[in-house]
Amino acid sequence: MNKFYLLIPLYLTSLLASDTTALEKKLKMLEAVNQRQTVLINTLKEQLEDLDEKTENIETATLLDKIDLTLGFRVKMDNFDKKMADGTKISSNNLWTTKFMLGMHAKITDNMKFHGRLSMYKYWADSTKHPYSRYDNMQGRVPSDSSVYLERAYIDWYFNAFVPSALTIGRQPSADGPSHQYKENTTRKSTYSALVFDGASDGIVYTADISKITNITNAKIRFAYGKGFQKDETEVGVQNAFIGSQNDTLKDTDVTGAFFESNLPALPNSLFQIGYVHMSDIVANAMEPDPDKNKNLGDIDFIGVMAEAGNIKNSHLDLFAHFGMSRAKPSGSSFYHYNNQNFGLMQDNINDTDTKNGYAFWLGGRYTLDILNHSKIGLEYNHGSKYWITATQGSYDVTDKLAVRGNATELYGLYPVNRYSFIRIGGIYIDYDYTGSGCYLRKPEKIQNLTQAEKSGVIDTLQSIYLQFSVRF
Repeated sequence: MNKFYLLIPLYLTSLLASDTTALEKKLKMLEAVNQRQTVLINTLKEQLEDLDEKTENIETATLLDKIDLTLGFRVKMDNFDKKMADGTKISSNNLWTTKFMLGMHAKITDNMKFHGRLSMYKYWADSTKHPYSRYDNMQGRVPSDSSVYLERAYIDWYFNAFVPSALTIGRQPSADGPSHQYKENTTRKSTYSALVFDGASDGIVYTADISKITNITNAKIRFAYGKGFQKDETEVGVQNAFIGSQNDTLKDTDVTGAFFESNLPALPNSLFQIGYVHMSDIVANAMEPDPDKNKNLGDIDFIGVMAEAGNIKNSHLDLFAHFGMSRAKPSGSSFYHYNNQNFGLMQDNINDTDTKNGYAFWLGGRYTLDILNHSKIGLEYNHGSKYWITATQGSYDVTDKLAVRGNATELYGLYPVNRYSFIRIGGIYIDYDYTGSGCYLRKPEKIQNLTQAEKSGVIDTLQSIYLQFSVRF
């Protein structure tokens, strides 16, 4: 009996050892299975990542098949020197800016296309929003912070209505117009003469190709409608926003225009254009919807005539000439401004409703050299009269030289780095004859006739030496 009890521990020990061996075998088997599963899982992960990458590439390719993207990039360094009317001199040297543009183009159907452009235009190391960047026609057009604006977004819809026709609907290609392309070393980027209008705009344009009717090469007529200001009651705190209010005395600024353009005879790379634009019920401040603080000041008419030709008779010479007339018709309303003064449309006296006629011209040329990678040199000159007023407040040029009531001269040289980029170095000199260039408020005054007190803050001359690097791809 005692031997039997002695054998029990030995038996249990043997049994436990056997179970341990079995468990170890099972554990090793499970570890092997786990390793195989880990390898399988990693393989599946790699396959899924590869599949995701391929799917993303397909989606990207599909998107790019629908939308073509273009790139515009510009870095510029200006050195400004101002001489004020009171004799004070002010310099702003080593002033850097960057402008970025992302173009979008898509063929929707055979007779419908989309075009768009996002833009950002900023001073280096400055995130301050420029107050003028709030104005619709200047968004993305004046240096500000790093905000990106929708500068263009429109549909071209082609159809036949007795003649080949098109409707351009949306945010129009109305900035950087002829003849800016010579200085920017590119092709025509806009519809209208840059002397009369330059900036972003919303509207609808009908274009009819009348080449076959007139036997004139590329002859077209255009009729345009747009808004310079729209009172939509979207300010904070307004009840029934977008519907309107009981105080609807402030009228919208409507813009209508008619244009004719064609090639010049015997000059294939050329453009002739004549146009008329009427802006009704100009408002004192396009950012102020309150009719108690804003007024309709009157109407402005513009007439523009231009002609340009590139590489005339294979001479490497490009020439252009623009002429514009403005006619401001004050309504007699005034706008309360600073220093307890009331300003109207091109006048200070609210009883002055006389028409104010102005004119301007812009001449220029560019010559392509046979040296230095076919570098180019260009010269431009423009002059504006006392009552000249233009709609170029949205010009990318911070001097807005084409709005000058006086004289402006620009000399520049272009060096093509490659087919997509170039360097431009140049200088601008502006001599102001009258106050208020580019502004339709107040009566222009001869700078030489101002009193010493009135000369404070008034620019007499402005000059800039600049260096610019541009890429378009």
